[in-house]
Amino acid sequence: MRKTPVVLGVLAMVFGGVQVLMSGVGLLGQPLSKQMIESMGKTFSRLPRQPGQPDVSDAFARLGKLSEELKLYTYLTGFAMLVLSIALIVVGYLLYKRRAQARPFTVAWAIAALAYLPVQVWVHVKVILPRSMEITKHMLARDPNASGIMDTVSAWQPIGTVIYYAVVYAPFPLLLLWLIGRGSAKNDLLPAM
Repeated sequence: MRKTPVVLGVLAMVFGGVQVLMSGVGLLGQPLSKQMIESMGKTFSRLPRQPGQPDVSDAFARLGKLSEELKLYTYLTGFAMLVLSIALIVVGYLLYKRRAQARPFTVAWAIAALAYLPVQVWVHVKVILPRSMEITKHMLARDPNASGIMDTVSAWQPIGTVIYYAVVYAPFPLLLLWLIGRGSAKNDLLPAM
Protein backbone atom coordinates (compact mmCIF):
# COMPACT_ATOMS: atom_id res chain seq x y z
CA MET A 1 0.00 0.00 0.00
CA ARG A 2 1.22 3.44 -0.89
CA LYS A 3 1.28 6.21 1.70
CA THR A 4 -0.63 8.63 -0.54
CA PRO A 5 -3.89 8.57 1.47
CA VAL A 6 -2.07 9.10 4.76
CA VAL A 7 -0.06 12.05 3.43
CA LEU A 8 -3.12 13.57 1.77
CA GLY A 9 -5.08 13.04 4.98
CA VAL A 10 -2.52 14.89 7.07
CA LEU A 11 -2.37 17.72 4.52
CA ALA A 12 -6.16 17.91 4.42
CA MET A 13 -6.41 18.14 8.20
CA VAL A 14 -3.70 20.82 8.35
CA PHE A 15 -5.18 22.91 5.51
CA GLY A 16 -8.69 22.47 6.92
CA GLY A 17 -7.52 23.46 10.40
CA VAL A 18 -5.76 26.59 9.12
CA GLN A 19 -8.85 27.63 7.16
CA VAL A 20 -11.13 26.94 10.15
CA LEU A 21 -8.93 29.24 12.19
CA MET A 22 -8.94 31.98 9.52
CA SER A 23 -12.69 31.72 8.89
CA GLY A 24 -13.46 31.56 12.61
CA VAL A 25 -11.44 34.67 13.38
CA GLY A 26 -13.09 36.48 10.47
CA LEU A 27 -16.57 35.51 11.58
CA LEU A 28 -15.92 36.35 15.24
CA GLY A 29 -14.38 39.70 14.30
CA GLN A 30 -17.16 40.75 11.93
CA PRO A 31 -19.45 42.26 14.60
CA LEU A 32 -16.56 44.48 15.72
CA SER A 33 -15.23 45.38 12.27
CA LYS A 34 -17.08 48.68 11.91
CA GLN A 35 -15.86 49.92 15.29
CA MET A 36 -12.28 48.76 14.63
CA ILE A 37 -12.15 50.45 11.22
CA GLU A 38 -13.60 53.70 12.55
CA SER A 39 -11.19 53.74 15.50
CA MET A 40 -8.28 53.22 13.09
CA GLY A 41 -9.52 56.24 11.13
CA LYS A 42 -9.61 58.34 14.28
CA THR A 43 -6.09 57.24 15.15
CA PHE A 44 -4.76 58.09 11.69
CA SER A 45 -6.51 61.48 11.70
CA ARG A 46 -4.62 62.41 14.87
CA LEU A 47 -1.24 61.71 13.26
CA PRO A 48 0.62 64.69 11.78
CA ARG A 49 0.04 65.19 8.04
CA GLN A 50 1.94 67.05 5.39
CA PRO A 51 0.08 69.93 3.75
CA GLY A 52 -2.23 68.68 1.02
CA GLN A 53 -2.46 65.14 2.34
CA PRO A 54 -6.08 64.01 2.63
CA ASP A 55 -7.71 63.35 5.98
CA VAL A 56 -8.29 59.61 6.04
CA SER A 57 -10.84 59.61 8.85
CA ASP A 58 -13.66 60.16 6.33
CA ALA A 59 -12.46 57.21 4.24
CA PHE A 60 -12.25 54.98 7.30
CA ALA A 61 -15.76 56.05 8.34
CA ARG A 62 -16.98 55.06 4.87
CA LEU A 63 -15.10 51.75 5.08
CA GLY A 64 -16.72 51.09 8.46
CA LYS A 65 -20.14 51.75 6.95
CA LEU A 66 -19.25 49.51 3.99
CA SER A 67 -18.24 46.65 6.30
CA GLU A 68 -21.66 46.97 7.93
CA GLU A 69 -23.41 46.94 4.53
CA LEU A 70 -21.44 43.89 3.35
CA LYS A 71 -22.02 41.94 6.55
CA LEU A 72 -24.40 39.48 4.86
CA TYR A 73 -21.79 38.59 2.21
CA THR A 74 -19.09 38.30 4.86
CA TYR A 75 -21.18 35.91 6.94
CA LEU A 76 -22.31 33.80 3.98
CA THR A 77 -18.84 33.36 2.51
CA GLY A 78 -17.30 32.90 5.97
CA PHE A 79 -19.76 30.18 6.96
CA ALA A 80 -19.39 28.46 3.58
CA MET A 81 -15.61 28.38 4.03
CA LEU A 82 -16.03 27.17 7.61
CA VAL A 83 -18.29 24.29 6.52
CA LEU A 84 -15.93 23.32 3.68
CA SER A 85 -12.98 23.47 6.09
CA ILE A 86 -14.61 21.26 8.70
CA ALA A 87 -15.60 18.83 5.95
CA LEU A 88 -11.97 18.83 4.77
CA ILE A 89 -10.79 17.89 8.25
CA VAL A 90 -13.26 14.97 8.29
CA VAL A 91 -12.12 13.90 4.81
CA GLY A 92 -8.52 14.17 5.97
CA TYR A 93 -9.21 11.94 8.96
CA LEU A 94 -10.88 9.34 6.74
CA LEU A 95 -7.91 9.41 4.37
CA TYR A 96 -5.44 9.19 7.25
CA LYS A 97 -7.27 6.10 8.58
CA ARG A 98 -7.49 4.69 5.02
CA ARG A 99 -11.24 4.19 5.25
CA ALA A 100 -12.96 2.95 2.09
CA GLN A 101 -15.54 5.76 2.23
CA ALA A 102 -12.69 8.30 2.08
CA ARG A 103 -12.53 8.07 -1.69
CA PRO A 104 -16.10 9.15 -2.54
CA PHE A 105 -16.08 11.76 0.24
CA THR A 106 -12.76 13.17 -1.00
CA VAL A 107 -13.99 13.39 -4.59
CA ALA A 108 -17.26 15.00 -3.45
CA TRP A 109 -15.39 17.53 -1.27
CA ALA A 110 -12.98 18.44 -4.07
CA ILE A 111 -15.82 18.97 -6.54
CA ALA A 112 -17.76 21.06 -3.99
CA ALA A 113 -14.67 23.17 -3.22
CA LEU A 114 -13.99 23.77 -6.91
CA ALA A 115 -17.67 24.59 -7.52
CA TYR A 116 -17.68 27.09 -4.65
CA LEU A 117 -14.51 28.86 -5.80
CA PRO A 118 -16.18 30.83 -8.65
CA VAL A 119 -18.90 31.93 -6.22
CA GLN A 120 -16.29 33.25 -3.78
CA VAL A 121 -14.44 35.03 -6.60
CA TRP A 122 -17.66 36.54 -7.99
CA VAL A 123 -18.67 37.93 -4.59
CA HIS A 124 -15.25 39.44 -4.07
CA VAL A 125 -14.81 40.87 -7.60
CA LYS A 126 -18.37 41.96 -8.37
CA VAL A 127 -19.72 42.95 -4.95
CA ILE A 128 -16.90 43.86 -2.56
CA LEU A 129 -14.14 45.29 -4.79
CA PRO A 130 -16.20 47.87 -6.69
CA ARG A 131 -17.57 49.36 -3.49
CA SER A 132 -14.23 49.46 -1.69
CA MET A 133 -12.49 50.89 -4.77
CA GLU A 134 -15.12 53.65 -4.91
CA ILE A 135 -14.21 54.69 -1.37
CA THR A 136 -10.50 54.62 -2.16
CA LYS A 137 -11.01 56.70 -5.32
CA HIS A 138 -13.02 59.24 -3.35
CA MET A 139 -10.26 59.50 -0.76
CA LEU A 140 -7.53 59.97 -3.37
CA ALA A 141 -9.57 62.30 -5.62
CA ARG A 142 -7.83 65.36 -4.17
CA ASP A 143 -4.36 64.05 -5.02
CA PRO A 144 -3.59 64.51 -8.77
CA ASN A 145 -0.63 62.09 -8.57
CA ALA A 146 -2.81 59.27 -7.25
CA SER A 147 -5.35 59.19 -10.09
CA GLY A 148 -3.04 57.32 -12.50
CA ILE A 149 -2.05 54.85 -9.83
CA MET A 150 -5.67 54.34 -8.85
CA ASP A 151 -6.68 53.64 -12.45
CA THR A 152 -3.97 50.99 -12.72
CA VAL A 153 -4.94 49.42 -9.40
CA SER A 154 -8.62 49.45 -10.40
CA ALA A 155 -7.81 47.66 -13.64
CA TRP A 156 -5.55 45.00 -12.12
CA GLN A 157 -7.16 44.30 -8.76
CA PRO A 158 -9.96 42.04 -10.10
CA ILE A 159 -7.43 40.07 -12.14
CA GLY A 160 -5.13 39.79 -9.13
CA THR A 161 -8.03 38.59 -7.00
CA VAL A 162 -8.92 35.85 -9.48
CA ILE A 163 -5.27 34.77 -9.69
CA TYR A 164 -4.95 34.78 -5.89
CA TYR A 165 -8.00 32.55 -5.37
CA ALA A 166 -6.93 30.23 -8.21
CA VAL A 167 -3.38 29.87 -6.85
CA VAL A 168 -4.32 29.55 -3.17
CA TYR A 169 -7.57 27.57 -3.22
CA ALA A 170 -7.65 25.49 -6.44
CA PRO A 171 -4.48 23.34 -6.31
CA PHE A 172 -5.35 21.14 -3.33
CA PRO A 173 -8.83 20.07 -4.55
CA LEU A 174 -7.31 19.40 -7.98
CA LEU A 175 -4.53 17.35 -6.39
CA LEU A 176 -7.07 15.37 -4.39
CA LEU A 177 -9.13 14.67 -7.51
CA TRP A 178 -6.06 13.59 -9.42
CA LEU A 179 -4.57 11.29 -6.77
CA ILE A 180 -7.72 9.83 -5.21
CA GLY A 181 -9.64 9.73 -8.47
CA ARG A 182 -7.21 7.20 -9.95
CA GLY A 183 -8.42 3.64 -10.11
CA SER A 184 -5.35 2.42 -8.24
CA ALA A 185 -6.28 4.57 -5.24
CA LYS A 186 -8.85 1.93 -4.25
CA ASN A 187 -5.97 -0.41 -3.44
CA ASP A 188 -4.50 2.15 -1.02
CA LEU A 189 -7.62 2.15 1.14
CA LEU A 190 -8.87 -0.54 3.49
CA PRO A 191 -11.78 -2.66 2.25
CA ALA A 192 -15.25 -1.58 3.28
CA MET A 193 -16.52 -3.28 6.43
